[in-house]
Amino acid sequence: QHYYITNNLRVMEKRKLLGVTILILVLAVYLVQNPNFSTLQLRERLKDKVVVICGASSGIGERIAYKYAAAGAKIVLSARSLDRLAKVQTKCSTLGASSVHIIPQDFSKLTGIENFRNNVLEIHSSIDTLVLNHAAIPLGPWIALPNQQDHQFTTRTFNINVLSYIELTRVFLPDLEITSGQIQVTGSISGWCPFYQAGLYTSTKHAVNGFFYSLQQELLAKQSPITLTVFTLGLILTPEMDTLISSETDTALIPDLFKGKVDECADVIVSSALTRPRNVDYPIFSVKSNRFMAYVFPYFHELATFTYGLSYDDIVQTHERIRKLGDKIGYQLGNK
Repeated sequence: QHYYITNNLRVMEKRKLLGVTILILVLAVYLVQNPNFSTLQLRERLKDKVVVICGASSGIGERIAYKYAAAGAKIVLSARSLDRLAKVQTKCSTLGASSVHIIPQDFSKLTGIENFRNNVLEIHSSIDTLVLNHAAIPLGPWIALPNQQDHQFTTRTFNINVLSYIELTRVFLPDLEITSGQIQVTGSISGWCPFYQAGLYTSTKHAVNGFFYSLQQELLAKQSPITLTVFTLGLILTPEMDTLISSETDTALIPDLFKGKVDECADVIVSSALTRPRNVDYPIFSVKSNRFMAYVFPYFHELATFTYGLSYDDIVQTHERIRKLGDKIGYQLGNK
């Protein structure tokens, strides 16, 4: 009887802690908002600044390009698809960019990154902001997908999501030192909380956190003029991601606190060029609550094994359908 009483008290204490935690996080969402600036304010500070955006052909990177364009920046767009980049280039020009150039680049090929840097500096003699946003997003349970277990597939995924980020940082670091520039890195809550339905992607985002938070310390110790900002992003409903998720469930059923708007996300990222923070969370509640729960309850991530009550086989089939749709709309899920 003593055991049951003690155990019940422990459960009650945990529930109280959880309740207080949720209350604090809800208040934090309303009291601690990411700063946002008007287009005029951004233009006053960012006009004619040279911004290199990697992964600019769609999604978050595309919207970042439009925000910098409206601010009058000199933009260099990069991604694999020349056709998509050309469309983004045209819109950036109409939005008021001081200049817009495109340099197609496959970031899975690390040997071409030095040349990419040289091409940028042939266009502009300096660089103010480097945006590292490109990514392959291999989805699905790793054990169930033999193609994801192939070492060449793993190498390609890490080249795109991690090693190219490091190599781009290496080649542009001296140039950013000269201009007291900024590196903007789009990380993910997946870099803090394991998620078996995207194991390879999650592991790359953990690696991104490991390297860039370490580099952040080194830049501070060195008293470097470079600012390094890591963005921890939750679910962002880009048009492509919305299409993929909507094929399986109604995105309207996802609470607003747990999903972010792509334009608002781009606003947050571009605004950081003025505030220069070391870390930004978006959506705030989603990211902070997941990170906190992962720390307080070490097995919190295991809740992912009970997603919507679906079995493992159901999850595998769901991701196979999403993968095929991703291939159809040209979204780089990395499963090819």
